[in-house]
Amino acid sequence: MQGFPALRGGLNACYIGLIMRSRTAARLGLAAAFALLAALLGMPTAGGCLEAAKAKPRSNWFKLPTMSQLGLIEVWGEITDSGPYVRQIRKFDKNPLVKGIVLRVESPGGDVGATQEIYNELIKYREGGKGDRVVVASFGGVAASGGYYLACAAERIYTNPGALTGSIGVKMEFFDAEDLMKKVGVRYSVIKSGQYKDIGNFARKMTDEESALLQGTIDDVYQQFIDAVQESRSTAIRGLLARKRGIKPSKITDRDIRDYIYSKADGRVFSGRQAVSAGLADELGGLDDAIDGAGSMAGISGRPAVVTERRKAAPGWTDFIGGLLNLPARSASAVRPARVSLKYSL
Repeated sequence: MQGFPALRGGLNACYIGLIMRSRTAARLGLAAAFALLAALLGMPTAGGCLEAAKAKPRSNWFKLPTMSQLGLIEVWGEITDSGPYVRQIRKFDKNPLVKGIVLRVESPGGDVGATQEIYNELIKYREGGKGDRVVVASFGGVAASGGYYLACAAERIYTNPGALTGSIGVKMEFFDAEDLMKKVGVRYSVIKSGQYKDIGNFARKMTDEESALLQGTIDDVYQQFIDAVQESRSTAIRGLLARKRGIKPSKITDRDIRDYIYSKADGRVFSGRQAVSAGLADELGGLDDAIDGAGSMAGISGRPAVVTERRKAAPGWTDFIGGLLNLPARSASAVRPARVSLKYSL
């Protein structure tokens, strides 16, 4: 519209007249400005800028957030502390918008106790809802031993074809420095209350009785791993064995399934593709595939919204300097006997 520049021109003329102390010029400029303003206000709006502004469609700038979400939990590195993972699961448990959990595993396993605590919390999460909660696992590059144990809490397992998985088993590690200590003339003495109180002592060889005792403990914890695998993979393995034998799945017994798991649970590792063929995983795919699959299982239409906790940042230069300052203390502690622990680990 051309009226607005003309209106400004009239006002400017009035202002110049005032500066020049010419009342006549100021009055003429002010009169012209008012006349133009009156003309503008009286103009019909059809086809004008006011009508165009009025006809402009309203932008849909406000959108309601999705009411259904998935919680993403990332298990990275060796499993030594269950606390952070348990807290995440419980947060998702209390969030009514979270309909399922995607467990991203990038771990070779770790301590038995920590692994089992996370596994049990995932099972509680699944069973705590009204049948509408899902847990789906996704394997990155490594999801072995304890990492695979955690995945057994999931209803469905996605794996990359080249992922390293399996390694079903348990171990305890000791080192024997008796011959070295004799060579350098060092003696290590222990005063104990019972025969097995210093079992695993690095300063002497382990006796046959001690070895048998520890083997019994290993076997018991190993059976717990087998139980978790059987509970998770029975349906897939039953179907696999039925197809191989050419019989109905109902003809496959629980004993058949357990024997099959034993044949695969000797500590061997599998590629992701081998794991799917062996019935230890369900489908080849990455994290996005697992998220889409979990969303579909949870009844979420479209691409699910994913919520997660931010992982700790990589160590910075201050952590590096702190590590150098603590190096003497860590070097001194390295000569102490390592703690005895059961491991679901590569």
